[in-house]
Amino acid sequence: MINFKFFFHPHFVIKYYLLKDIKFILGNYPFKKDLLDVGCGDKPYKKLFKNVKSYKGIDFKNYSRNDTYAAEKPDIFFPKDYLNTFRLPFVSSSFDNVVAFQVLEHHPDPEKMIGEIVRVVKNNGLILISAPFIWSVHEEPNDYYRFTKYCLIRIFKRYNCEIIELKQQGSFFSALISLSVNFLMEYSNKNIAFYFLSILIYPLFLFLSYACLVLDKIFLSKKIALNYLILAKKM
Repeated sequence: MINFKFFFHPHFVIKYYLLKDIKFILGNYPFKKDLLDVGCGDKPYKKLFKNVKSYKGIDFKNYSRNDTYAAEKPDIFFPKDYLNTFRLPFVSSSFDNVVAFQVLEHHPDPEKMIGEIVRVVKNNGLILISAPFIWSVHEEPNDYYRFTKYCLIRIFKRYNCEIIELKQQGSFFSALISLSVNFLMEYSNKNIAFYFLSILIYPLFLFLSYACLVLDKIFLSKKIALNYLILAKKM
């Protein structure tokens, strides 16, 4: 599933935490029957969901590619009027499970997105969503929100869902190095001199990315996080 680019990727830290926590969730709450992946992209985590009988992904035709995982195209594309209605093209209670990874911040109405996810999942179905708290602007101009854990909890409770797990991903040092790497990437695009300079110093940033995985454990902050992963059940 993972290729060598994963271990050298500028966004290694957030990818590492997300992969680790998805594996944790699946080890404790195995998803079964059918599953919908909203904003699936290349469906990078599909192979982790080994117990589901059907894995369907929906996204836009110009979906974001992820070059650190084996690629697979979406099964369904959003209808042409989706950006006006924000309504998923499925009848209520269509799926046993729904997931959405790193999509919520790109949706113009994230509460509506979660509401639609809750609508199409069956009663007692599992919903797994990840969203950033500290991260630079990306995939412009379609980047609208950042989320505290309290915001995510409030939205799910509004739609009558039980919060089963909420995983904080990263802490002060991972947030610091990730923002630094994003800053380096931004400046590498300014001109050829900055580009070659960024290549020369990138190994240091990569080393610090790995080091922060240890530093996050030693100096854990409960108020500073890169990302959150939340598992909820529709009641």
